[in-house]
Amino acid sequence: MPDELCVACGASMPPDFRFCENCGHERGAPLAAAAPPVIPTRYLTSVDPATRCPACGADEASDGFCDSCGQRRPAGKNHTELDLGAVAGVTDIGHRHHVNEDAIAIAVGSAVGGAVIGIVCDGVSSSSRADTASHAAVAAAVPAMLDALEDGADPQTAMEAGARSAQAAAALVGGSMPGPNPPSCTFVSANVTADQITVGWVGDSRAYWLPDGDDEPLQLTVDDSLATTLAAAGVTVHAIAENPHAGALMRWMGTDATDTEPHIKVLTPAGPGRVLVSSDGLFRYRPVVTDLAASVPKGPSLATAQSLVQLALDEGGQDNVSVILIPYPLELVKELGHG
Repeated sequence: MPDELCVACGASMPPDFRFCENCGHERGAPLAAAAPPVIPTRYLTSVDPATRCPACGADEASDGFCDSCGQRRPAGKNHTELDLGAVAGVTDIGHRHHVNEDAIAIAVGSAVGGAVIGIVCDGVSSSSRADTASHAAVAAAVPAMLDALEDGADPQTAMEAGARSAQAAAALVGGSMPGPNPPSCTFVSANVTADQITVGWVGDSRAYWLPDGDDEPLQLTVDDSLATTLAAAGVTVHAIAENPHAGALMRWMGTDATDTEPHIKVLTPAGPGRVLVSSDGLFRYRPVVTDLAASVPKGPSLATAQSLVQLALDEGGQDNVSVILIPYPLELVKELGHG
């Protein structure tokens, strides 16, 4: 017999189950007797180590390395698409890298009022095994944020908890002898609730507010880069542009990181729109926020994310590229929970 749907929350119920595993409603009981339906906590990440060696195709691996040829297995696939309904994300290796060092996570929480989370971690390419840092960071951050929200924490506190977990995980993969360039990554996350948007970041991955109306789009993050530091010190735009190290990171996550508390930005938009979270593989081609906003098509979140990743690939794909779209406000949060 095929599975039935729970009359209380819509979750699938195998025919031999008396009670719904999602909400506890008893099969055949009047709907009024069921507990109030809740939005299930759900999250997806791009963490998915290759099952086959990318070099020789062998299946067996020990400690992340191929038993046949010794090639290290990447921490994630070259291309991953995550979809929970209206919130979705896509990450792609691009055209120049051998490994996708970006990692993403999306989540829908069941805290009061609902919450939708998007996280992008971009591995620092100058570090060793950068993909292990980024994937470990998203894998640790998203459940930490959800747990904090479920425990009643406000979005900023939850964001800080997620960032601390991301830093601990990124540092841990460095091992007991991390060497001079241990695995490192950036971190950016958006936590969207019914009435506000909270963004936290360490590094130069970005989050944007893209309003549906005539209001100006906003870059919500400020890059933790040498260029930003020089600009704050009054160095001219021309001098910054001439500096070959202007794009160097000033903050990151990993064993050798010394400043990992996230910057926090809170926004309460006046109208509807979307939050875009991305790695520099996208915005390097549209560094000005108005130009980027003009390139974001209307449509479902997954289709929009796919389109933006393709834009980056079409314009060179020089880096890994990751994009997450989250709608605001969250009238569709129940649909998100069952996406």
